[in-house]
Order: sequence, then C-alpha cells, then structure tokens
Amino acid sequence: MEPVVARDGINSDGDHEQVLWRDWLDSKAEVARSRLFFFYGQWLRMVVGLLYSRYPHPLAEWGDYVNLASIGLLQAIDRFNPELGTRFQSYAEPYVKGNVLKGLSCYVSDQRRYYRERLESISGAQEEGRIEPDLEQVANVAIGLAFGLFLESGIVDQEPGNNNPLSLYEAERESDALNECVKLLSANERQVIQGHYHQHLSFTQISELMGISKSRISQLHAQALRNIRLNHERLMAGGNW
Repeated sequence: MEPVVARDGINSDGDHEQVLWRDWLDSKAEVARSRLFFFYGQWLRMVVGLLYSRYPHPLAEWGDYVNLASIGLLQAIDRFNPELGTRFQSYAEPYVKGNVLKGLSCYVSDQRRYYRERLESISGAQEEGRIEPDLEQVANVAIGLAFGLFLESGIVDQEPGNNNPLSLYEAERESDALNECVKLLSANERQVIQGHYHQHLSFTQISELMGISKSRISQLHAQALRNIRLNHERLMAGGNW
C-alpha cells in the first residue's frame, strides 16, 4: 500500500490513517477493514514480538501468536470509535494481548484434540489397504500431518528476523499453490478442510454443520489431504492439472 504524500512532499501517515478509518466507518466493507488491518501490521508484529518473548509457551509457535493477535486486532477495529479521541493502538493493545493469553490458556487441550482427530483420520486411511510397507505408512502419515500444519498456518508468516524478500516471495508463492490445491477439491472435501483448518472447527462440529457422520468427516479429511498432496506434487513438477 502506497503511503499518502502531503502537499509539501512529506509522507502523512496520520492523514492516511484518518482516510482509512473514514472509509471503514462509511462502508463497513471487508476491503476497507483489510486496509486498516495491514496499516497496523507493523505495530502488530512489534506487539506480538513482545508477547512471544514475555509469555513463552512450550507448545505454541510464532505463527500461533500472530494468528491469535490478528483476531484481537480485528475485534478492536470492529469496536473502535475514532470520535472518542483515543489513540487506536492504546485501545487495541488490550484486545491483542487478551486474545493471545486467552488462546494460549486453551491451546493445550484444543491442539491435542485437533491433532488426535487428524492423526486418527490419516492413520485410518493408511490402514485400509495394508499394502504399503510400515515405514512408508509412517512417512505418509507424517506428510499428511505436515500438509495440515501448512494449511493451518498458510506458510506465509515466518519467524521474526527473516525479512529476506526472496524468502517471503517463495513463502507467499507456496501459500498460493496450496490455496489452488484446495480449490480443486470436491465441495465436501473443501468444506471439511476450510472448516477444520481455517475456522478451527472439530470434526464433531463439522459433522453437525454438514449433516453427515463424524466418521465420514474423518474419511473426507484424509481423502482431501491426499488429493492436496497429489495436486501439490503435480503443480511443483510443472504438470497439468
């Protein structure tokens, strides 16, 4: 996003910020909120860096902190009233910090549940045929879990300090490739993947939403990951879709 330039040639971030808030309050459009979100992106990463170092969690990674903080920032944008005269960062910081700490407090139980569902889904799919060697079964389960983590994190955000433009470009390119792979899934497979990895719903919750059994959701999950992996391999090899 290009910075606003004042008439005297000096960048005017303050004016730019006011314009973004005016657009958001007038339209309440997703694109206007996204512009505000990215405007505060650098500030958000600074806050996340402080929280990451001050509140370390044995099972949470940098991307988890960023995701939780991003939700807090979006909540603050939705509820902030510029007419009160409060500086937005001062208003938003409790939302960001609160959402990170709340998320970390339930991280262990939630992540174990999600991880167990994924593991049972992928392992069950591998056991059906029983024609692969045991070592290959283990490798396929590990790869399936890895693709799940990629889908969840988007692979876009890296550890702080890695600001190499080429690295960021490659990460974004990889994320775009995965998104294309998801688009190629069947409607039911895509709904399971988006519900579980993007909306963080359990298999039981997705089952209730889609009106099919939890075991069928598990099958669709394993099937979708397998198709994503195959499509991703074709794309990386430069093959046809």
